[in-house]
Amino acid sequence: MAYITGLILIDAPASALNNGEAEELKGMVKSIRTRAGDYPYVSAQAFRYWLRTSLEKQSGDWKTSPVYSGGKDKKQQAYTVGNPIEYYDDDLLGYMRAEKAETITRVSPFRTSTLVSISPVQIASDFGVMARVPKEEGDKEGVVLHEHQFYRTTLQGLFSLDLASAGTFTNQRRSGFQNLGVETIEQAKRMSLDYSEPLKAYRLPIEERVRRIQLLLHGLGRIEGGAKQALHYTDVTPAFVIAAITRGGNHMFGHIITSTREGSPTINEDALNQSLNVFGNDLLSGLYVGRTEGFMDSSRSMFEKFGWPLAHPRQALDSLADDLAAHRDWLD
Repeated sequence: MAYITGLILIDAPASALNNGEAEELKGMVKSIRTRAGDYPYVSAQAFRYWLRTSLEKQSGDWKTSPVYSGGKDKKQQAYTVGNPIEYYDDDLLGYMRAEKAETITRVSPFRTSTLVSISPVQIASDFGVMARVPKEEGDKEGVVLHEHQFYRTTLQGLFSLDLASAGTFTNQRRSGFQNLGVETIEQAKRMSLDYSEPLKAYRLPIEERVRRIQLLLHGLGRIEGGAKQALHYTDVTPAFVIAAITRGGNHMFGHIITSTREGSPTINEDALNQSLNVFGNDLLSGLYVGRTEGFMDSSRSMFEKFGWPLAHPRQALDSLADDLAAHRDWLD
C-alpha cells in the first residue's frame, strides 16, 4: 500500500489561529503547557475545517457533502450524508452516520496531526478597548476593556493520505469499514463499480480517484482560515512542505525540523539523512520540497546540497498532484 506522506510548516508571526474557552473577558489561545514553556497549537479538527471550507470555496469541481442535524427533539448530533461515491469530502475525509435504520462509518484516508509550535514561546496578551459605548450617568470612562492572547511561532503539522483507500469503499461489518448503506450499495451496482469479494469493496474508476486526490493537494497548497484574522491576519498557506510517496503509513519526516535558540525553524540534516537511509527502500517517489522565499533562508545551502529545486510549497504540491496521473500504480 502506498501513502502520500508529508510535513508542512505555517509561519505565524503574530497570531491566534485557534482559541479555547475564554476566561471572563480574556480570549485564550490553545496551547500545550510543559516545563519548557507553552507550545501554541491548532487542533486537527480546526485544520481540517480550514481545508474543507477552502476546497469548497476555491474549486467548483469539489463536491461537498450536505450536513444534517439531529433536530431539537433528538440528542445533539450532526452528520454528513455519508455518500463517498458522490461527495469528495465523504470519500477522503471520512464520516460517521448512526441512525436507527443503519450505521455507516468511514475511516478518513486523509490523516492530519495537530499543528504544534516547533518551540516553546511566551504567549503575549493584547488589551483592547470598545470606546463607542454610550456613557451612563456617572460613568466617566464610557469604555469596555477586553484582552486576548496571541503568539509568534512556526507551527508544524504532519499529513498522510492512504492512496489505496481513496475512492475504495468497503462493506465490512466493523466500525470504520462499513462505508456503504443500502442506498449507496445499490448506487455502486448501478454504476457498475469494480467489486472485490475478498475485501467486500467497491472502487471508483482510476481517473476519478486521481482527480479527487489532485483537488485535495491543490487545496492544501491554497488553504485559508484561522481565528482572529481581523486583528492578526496570518497567511496559513504552507511556508514549507516536504512530501513523498511511501510504502506504509509510518511518517519519515516527523523529526527533521528543529528550531534555533531564537525559535526559528531549520532542517536537522542528521535527522534527515537518517530518515532517508532508514526509509530509503520505502520511497516510491522522489521528494517534493517547497519553501517560500524569505522563510528558512538559512536552509538554502542544504536545499542545494540535496539537489532540491527551489520551488514554492504550492508548486511542490501541484507537482505531486500532476505526477499522480503518470503513476497510477501508486493507487493500487
